[in-house]
Amino acid sequence: MIHRLPEMENKISTIEKELQAVKQALKELKNSSQQKHDEIQAISYFTYSLLLPKTTGYKGTVIGNFTIRNIGSIPLENPFICLRVTPKEHIALSAKLGDDVQYDRRVNPVVMEAWQYMTEQAKQMVEEKGEFWLKPIRVSRIEPGQNLSFSNFQFQIHMGEEQTTYKMEGFFFCQQLPDGIRALNHIAIHA
Repeated sequence: MIHRLPEMENKISTIEKELQAVKQALKELKNSSQQKHDEIQAISYFTYSLLLPKTTGYKGTVIGNFTIRNIGSIPLENPFICLRVTPKEHIALSAKLGDDVQYDRRVNPVVMEAWQYMTEQAKQMVEEKGEFWLKPIRVSRIEPGQNLSFSNFQFQIHMGEEQTTYKMEGFFFCQQLPDGIRALNHIAIHA
């Protein structure tokens, strides 16, 4: 039996090495799942309807929503958006902006969220670049699995003899995504 002692010690050493490898693999797996657990992910997209006039020479209306969904696992802090329109001279966005927007959060807390311009300078960006920089008034974070929506905005398109392409692009930003993310789609109307 004593002559088998070195053989048994080798087996124990091999088992200990295998156990260490398994422990290391479990540790890496645990770290990997924790990193996945703390993912920062969001998507943003437009939904919209186009109301066309019955005759040319009149204006059509686009009614839309810009929705942000937190598909990650941590809250997104201080959300804001940029809606870029072209041609900036021909698109006037109308929406309910400001503190005086009345809504009942019990009925639908997402759809009726009030928004405002980020700053006074943001109002000038509309004229200069066709960019609307907006932030929600009452919401400062989007929880995992939750939506935030800039709802029921409108802009008109002229249905004249000269063909024009109207376009709106959307971008979402927050504290965790300072470089922003582009919307999955955009609004493009060829009239």
